[in-house]
Amino acid sequence: MKLTKLTALLMAFAMLLSITACSSTTTEEETDTDETSTADTTEAEETEDADEEEAAEETEEEVADTEETADELTLSGTQSAVIEGFDWGPAVTKVILSLDQAVDAATVDASAFAVVEQKESFNWAALYDDTLDATEHTIAEAERTVTAAYTCDMDGNQVDEASDYIALELYYSPDEGSPYCYDVFTGKNTVCSPYELAISLTDSSALAAEDGTAVTGLAVDAAIDLSAASMPQLEQVDLTGTFTGSDGETLCYGSYEPEDDGELHPLVIWLHGAGEGGTDPSINNLGNKVTALYDEAFQSAMGGAYVLTPQTPTFWLTYDEEGNWADNPGTDSIYLTTLMELIEDYVANHEGIDANRIYVGGCSNGGYMTMDLILNYPDYFAAAFPICEAYLDSGITDEQLEGIKDLPVWFVYAANATTVDPPLYEMPTIERLQAIGADVHTSVFDNVVDTTGLYTTEDGSAYEYMGHWSWLYFFNDQCEEDGVSLWTWLAEQSK
Repeated sequence: MKLTKLTALLMAFAMLLSITACSSTTTEEETDTDETSTADTTEAEETEDADEEEAAEETEEEVADTEETADELTLSGTQSAVIEGFDWGPAVTKVILSLDQAVDAATVDASAFAVVEQKESFNWAALYDDTLDATEHTIAEAERTVTAAYTCDMDGNQVDEASDYIALELYYSPDEGSPYCYDVFTGKNTVCSPYELAISLTDSSALAAEDGTAVTGLAVDAAIDLSAASMPQLEQVDLTGTFTGSDGETLCYGSYEPEDDGELHPLVIWLHGAGEGGTDPSINNLGNKVTALYDEAFQSAMGGAYVLTPQTPTFWLTYDEEGNWADNPGTDSIYLTTLMELIEDYVANHEGIDANRIYVGGCSNGGYMTMDLILNYPDYFAAAFPICEAYLDSGITDEQLEGIKDLPVWFVYAANATTVDPPLYEMPTIERLQAIGADVHTSVFDNVVDTTGLYTTEDGSAYEYMGHWSWLYFFNDQCEEDGVSLWTWLAEQSK
């Protein structure tokens, strides 16, 4: 029994020691766990602090970038062109920038912009360098001077308030700004493709957005679609006409109708020169300043006139199906029948035309076609005005001249013309008509010079054009005989 009690006591003591040991171990583990937890918490806090510092730095950088962006701005956009016709032909006179933000009108100034033109061009150097392919066109580059700049509406009309549109007016002259490419080998003008204007800001620019942010750059697309260009002088002209004659030939044409006032009005037919053939009547309307026929001055002189501007797909002088034209011996054009049918069809479909006052005229190739029409249809027209005409006199018979003896005809040419040599063309024809007492009139100029006073040579004398370009005097109403102008005379003619 005593042993048993002693054994129990020892066992109880051992259990107590075990409990104490277990308690001690638990406390140590808890201590270790607490220490580990504390270390982890400290590390997490340090990491969080680092992240916050990095985020703060990034935020500061973003703010700095925002502040920098607020001080500098690049505007992007596109541009469209305005084309007008002049004595020498067309020019891109203005471009309209369409931007992605409105610009403060007060900060727009011509000195802020630099413009460089790049366009398709005939490779003139190839005519003198056998190593170059003259049939391949090149790219010509030239600076264009901005003469005026202002905020505008989408049509280019100036506005005084901020706008997404800016108009840049460009300097132009007989030697710069043309959107046409003339090819010596084809003998035709075509619309330049490509045609680009690279526009940038100059150091003197103070351009600013509507909110005052400084505009430090422009990213305007340099490419311009000239087929979509604005042509203000042709706004009232229908350029979509086409006509196919009984012989299968097709002609495009432009046409203009005066205001319908219940009265009959004359029809003026203009026949273009060699360079304006094709299937785009805007070319034969802008290539020779035909736009003058739609202006108030000419329309007023005519008392309001219909205008028809046919366009040949090749050359009026073409005399055979092989396309030969340059050596026309003085014979009919392959387009004669179709052209006459077009004129008759147009008259029949416009009741306001006075059939007794149909006038026809043209220059060079068109002067030839004028002669071809009146020689074959002398009784249809009330008057004709061939200019630097290219109908070879040796091909005209005496009977043909007798047929136009009573038709009023006014010839215009310059004595120094070389493209169409007057002694082979109009001079002998005029002499033969005068010899039979025909109703013939003339305006003969020594040469062809600028009469506007805008363009001069280095010595200050008037800019001189090719002598062949005598049509300028007609379009500027500067052809006179005995104090009577050709325009006034023309308006008075009637069958």
